[in-house]
Amino acid sequence: MRISILLFTFFVFYCSANAQVYIEKKSRHRFAQLNLGIDFLTSFGGESKYIDKSGSIQSIHLENSFSPRFLIGGTHFWGHADFYIGIPFTSSSTEQNNQKLNFQRGVETVFKFYPWRIQHSKIRPFIGFSIATMLFKHNNYNLIYPIGPELNQVNFPLHSGFTFNLKNHLFELGASWNYAHKHSYSISRTQMETINTPPFFLSFSYRYMLETTLSAEKNWESGRTKEVTKILAERGRLNGFFLGAGISSAFWLKQSEYNASVRPYKGINAISTMPDFTIGYYLHKPDLNIAIGYRAYGASSNAYGSFQKLNRNSLLIEASKYLLDYHGFAPFVGPNLSFENLSFSENHEGIQTINANENKLAYGFTFGWDIRPNRIQSWILRTNLSWYPNLFLEVENNKKVFFNNLEFNFIQLIVYPNRMMKPKKSKAESAKP
Repeated sequence: MRISILLFTFFVFYCSANAQVYIEKKSRHRFAQLNLGIDFLTSFGGESKYIDKSGSIQSIHLENSFSPRFLIGGTHFWGHADFYIGIPFTSSSTEQNNQKLNFQRGVETVFKFYPWRIQHSKIRPFIGFSIATMLFKHNNYNLIYPIGPELNQVNFPLHSGFTFNLKNHLFELGASWNYAHKHSYSISRTQMETINTPPFFLSFSYRYMLETTLSAEKNWESGRTKEVTKILAERGRLNGFFLGAGISSAFWLKQSEYNASVRPYKGINAISTMPDFTIGYYLHKPDLNIAIGYRAYGASSNAYGSFQKLNRNSLLIEASKYLLDYHGFAPFVGPNLSFENLSFSENHEGIQTINANENKLAYGFTFGWDIRPNRIQSWILRTNLSWYPNLFLEVENNKKVFFNNLEFNFIQLIVYPNRMMKPKKSKAESAKP
């Protein structure tokens, strides 16, 4: 994942560095600007419970945390919206009274709205929300099997704050409130208690803005883009293969039937991340993509002497149709079909209890959008989500282990190799005055 971040960072610095060109005028080539940077996130509050050596239940408070994060995203709608993801580098821990507590705000996708658009040398307020993953783990070394389960939640914190812009630089002070901070947590195999994860967060961030589409505006306004598009379409040059690469996150949506019945102290699996590669073919006239992709990821958990491991390998084919084009913002939707290899294994108190594996066909749905100023660019940026509503593996006593995950790729680079060569004019076209 770190290598992918470095490669993407290297790539964006080839882009022109003109920020907030939408101040001059609104156009499809000024709709969105890429940005990347870092922030420092601080959490406040939180409390857990544990069983002491005498068997009584005690409380323990989480220490305030401080975590740097890598940010990548973009401003949209001519400075009125900002979407980005935050990827944490570290997690915090609290150690006292023979207890160890780990808390981490995981990968977070933030959506912010600016009533007054971002502008040079201006402070602008914002409101918004995020899709934030949260990981909590409590080890109690008073127990025979001390390692507690991972608590994995997807929350929707509310955000507010201020952004200051100086040329290509964005500085931001923000606060967020996670109103859903109370959770049920197994402090032993048989004892469930209500705990509180941190409800309040403060962040300070810096991001650098990059303009990636403005260079195509002159040809669009002069009519050259329309002319070239017509020429290429007539020659079939806008139909062609594309290659895609990015980083995806897989959200495990619910607890398995097997754990709910046999290991109730084990919750939902942690979010999985994996490189996401695709190869496909674009059809210009119907404006749709047909693509082949490969997914390989897994998850593991260890709680109170029970270790489980899940793996998914899938080869899929998907078709997606663009619905509209709003100033270069082009959403799409479509079905996919995949060949799956699913596996699940469990080792309980040192003894292997389950080792299941199955090959099967599955179906799913894809939704997303491209930032596509025109249809002749050699590369674009894509965001997509895929969902597999009925994917599972049957294990002991026909209990299901669910793989019906939501996969989210926030930024995927799509390259069209055949568009990298400029079209040559025909003799008839060259003879025109």
